[in-house]
Amino acid sequence: MIIVVKKGTKEEFIDNIKDTLLANGMTFYVLQGSSYVLIPVAGDLTTSDMGRFRSLKGVERIINISKPYFMVSKHYREKSIVDLGDGIDIGSDFTVISGPCSVESADSLDKIAAFLSGLGVKILRGGTFKMRTSPYSFQGLGENGVKILNETAGRYNMKTISEIVDVRHIDLFEQYIDIIQVGARNMMNFALLKELGKSSKPILLKRSANATIEEFLSSAEYIMAEGNENIILCERGITSFDDSTRSLVNIAAIPIIKEQTHLPVILDPSHSVGSFKYVPQVSEAAVVLGADGLIVETHYNPTNALSDGYQSLNFNHFESMYKKVLKLCEFKKENL
Repeated sequence: MIIVVKKGTKEEFIDNIKDTLLANGMTFYVLQGSSYVLIPVAGDLTTSDMGRFRSLKGVERIINISKPYFMVSKHYREKSIVDLGDGIDIGSDFTVISGPCSVESADSLDKIAAFLSGLGVKILRGGTFKMRTSPYSFQGLGENGVKILNETAGRYNMKTISEIVDVRHIDLFEQYIDIIQVGARNMMNFALLKELGKSSKPILLKRSANATIEEFLSSAEYIMAEGNENIILCERGITSFDDSTRSLVNIAAIPIIKEQTHLPVILDPSHSVGSFKYVPQVSEAAVVLGADGLIVETHYNPTNALSDGYQSLNFNHFESMYKKVLKLCEFKKENL
């Protein structure tokens, strides 16, 4: 980092800055400029609260040079592949994850899983504990939904993914779920992230609608710092002033994030767009931009879905999109 000190700051204040840096085991230089005094600092800043330096008398501002994360960056590793076993992974080839927003019943999920597995989809998604804005909206089937998801996926040799909303559910998810999803609202639930960092299960981390890419990757660092390196990043749209779509489809984030991290990056077009009509086009764009996969909401009768029906693809729409995506993947592999 570089500490910028106002020109004319008393020497005793500059000495205090130096003493504070020395006390934290940091090395530095003092450069006298025409308008400012610059103090470039080298050392381990990960254990220091930057606010302490900003609050020192005479400090104008702090310029951060390095990122607040290391393990998720390409400096740590060039590329990671999340191995789910049984020949299924995320990061080597393009992966499509799909299923309903919520597990509604054993029969309805079986119908969806049979359709998806018949096309070649290997990972079944389904919400079990739902975080809803209204306390009166469908909250999911809870533990029973987790077990239904596990049993249904097992019948079709599929892997499972579901969102965890409470640290007390980790043992349950460890037993029944293959990929534990952290939703956008919990991206900064650091206590939960730390506990998931001790889990043996892969974690799919969704970006908060109000988070910067740096904050997103820093949240992933919380998980990796605890020992769990099997992380999948999911872009799912950010807040915008425009209400034409549910969120702003931040498609450019895919190559930007992939440039900075070795972790697989997938897109959630369903929550990004919020309308089934535009999900296929956005999904196709994700392939071209280098995403490692998609997580798409699918339902046999979206009109009657208990949650997020408007953004869910019916079987015909999903099959059409899925075949186009596979063709794009082949074209990209052969020509790019």
